[in-house]
Amino acid sequence: MIATPAALTRYHEMVQSEMRAAFPDVDLPIYDMARYGLGWLDEQGRPASASGKGARAALTMLGAGAISDDPATVKRAACGAAAVEIVHNFSLVHDDVQDGDVERRGRPTVWKIWGVAQAINTGDLMRELADAALRRAIGYRATAESVLEAVRRLNRATMLMIEGQYLDLTFEQRTDVSVDEYLAMVERKTGAMMGVSLSIGATLAGASAAQADALDRAGTRLGRCFQMRDDWLGIWADPDALGKPTDADIRRRKKSYPILYALGHAPTVARRELVDLYRPDLSVDGADMPDEQVDWVHSLLGEIGADRATDEAARTEYEAFRDELESAHPRGEAVADLDALAIFTLERDR
Repeated sequence: MIATPAALTRYHEMVQSEMRAAFPDVDLPIYDMARYGLGWLDEQGRPASASGKGARAALTMLGAGAISDDPATVKRAACGAAAVEIVHNFSLVHDDVQDGDVERRGRPTVWKIWGVAQAINTGDLMRELADAALRRAIGYRATAESVLEAVRRLNRATMLMIEGQYLDLTFEQRTDVSVDEYLAMVERKTGAMMGVSLSIGATLAGASAAQADALDRAGTRLGRCFQMRDDWLGIWADPDALGKPTDADIRRRKKSYPILYALGHAPTVARRELVDLYRPDLSVDGADMPDEQVDWVHSLLGEIGADRATDEAARTEYEAFRDELESAHPRGEAVADLDALAIFTLERDR
């Protein structure tokens, strides 16, 4: 098991504090629904601890550290980190509605408890709370220009993320999705938020536009790496380490990187059978793929080396991340932390 990088936990409490501070003093249940979505409460409103890894928040803090070691920038960066973390969780609340997922982080999803309509409301509220968190950087003497630039970057990344979700949903209705189309979707859905995490931290720390853009590109490549590793884990991970059964992506007919690789590299007869198994009408029906078909797909992926190809593609993205990071001319002290987080992304087992 690869060790969790220290950067993932170093600023956790500071960022969580800024996230909480973004909530207004309003006594309405929807705010507790948002707190539930962020992992702070259980469904009865009691304190809980069910937050995610906080990778995007950590990237924001490290993006600031790549530019400046001034202690005053840390609190400003924490406001940016709070914003990207709330946006990420807003997207999960809406994704769970769209995908029909009933569980997230080992708990019922927001829509499963309070219904689809209120889950949409909760996600919308969280998106606004993110902007409130980001504006708090003014209170830590961030310049108005840097906060406006951070807001611009966050808005653009959020739109790209939604574009990516749109594309992902359209892929469910197609059997001709290419690897290039998949990468364009991932770059939006996952890459944009990881890219903006780095660039917002850098912006609030006083980076030039060129530095912030380079860090944004670096984070985007890391996001592509993250998703490819996720796709690999969804099929070949150790179930005990992953905390859930593997092959779930195959059962749900998800068009992940290994499947798209197989559609492009499998022998003709096998490819035709694979296309038939992934027909859009079967996905719409919602029925899981039967065990014997799952076993056949798994065997085919192994025969054509889809596991190795997916891992190699993720490593290519990691190398691109390193190149973009270098072009930002980060402080040397920050590079080790950023690389440790990238290696964790590439080699994590869950």
